[in-house]
Amino acid sequence: MTSPTKAPAITLSPRLGGGHAFETVARLCLEHADANEPLLDVHGDDEALHQFRVGYRRLRSLFSLAREVSRMDPEAARIKAELRELTVAFGPARDLDVFRDGHLELSAANAARLEKARVKAYGEAMALLNSDHWLRTRADLDAWLAAGTYGDILGTGTWSGRAWAAGALERRRKRIRTMGRKLAKLSDHDRHQVRIEAKKVRYGCQFFGSMWPEHRADVMVMEKGLGALQDRLGALNDFATWSRLVKLTGMKSLTPPVVDVKAELAAAQELADEIARVPAFWESTLQR
Repeated sequence: MTSPTKAPAITLSPRLGGGHAFETVARLCLEHADANEPLLDVHGDDEALHQFRVGYRRLRSLFSLAREVSRMDPEAARIKAELRELTVAFGPARDLDVFRDGHLELSAANAARLEKARVKAYGEAMALLNSDHWLRTRADLDAWLAAGTYGDILGTGTWSGRAWAAGALERRRKRIRTMGRKLAKLSDHDRHQVRIEAKKVRYGCQFFGSMWPEHRADVMVMEKGLGALQDRLGALNDFATWSRLVKLTGMKSLTPPVVDVKAELAAAQELADEIARVPAFWESTLQR
């Protein structure tokens, strides 16, 4: 492969057991990250870093959706924490890539400051990725997946995958419903938490939506709404991110982005209300 690759579509049988569903999604997340890892280069296509990080962020979301696994299995809890450390380490490099792509008009001096910060951020992230500590963690993750003990927790019987996926998705949607009732009254931090919940449910739709083939259109509607909510709440975080990166790089005389906070909040609130209100494609499974 010579160019970055996006996450593959996931197709799961409705009759799949919980453990098998978890393993299938986890391995596809790792394949996505692994396909982009050889292309990680500060002077290369920055989409590779984005897709590599997305692969591991999707895997983290899978662990969060299957929260009972890390609660009952200490090894799973340790691996989940290590996955967070890796994705956080690549965060500054990704943020600086996005900043560069959105500020093509930088002066030569500011462009040099930004590039210096990017080189440093990439170097620190790659140092962790190539460390003995991470290599052992990745080997432990592969061994843990091969052992399959999560099947004892999530179920191995027919249809058990739909059952636990439905419970996980509903639990996360309830958080959006509760936290997103009055977005305008939330702190920036709490609004960001709503965005994180929306991301996890959106990934969950991508992971498990195919297990409800009779609700294909409903899956697409839910996923689209969650993505739009993420975008609106992300726009509200633009200024905070912008200020942090300007301070980090030492760039000077830049005009901050203009964000219509009132309009973004109104649009985000409408989306959050719709997500909370519409019947979800997994609800019929919960009612059995």
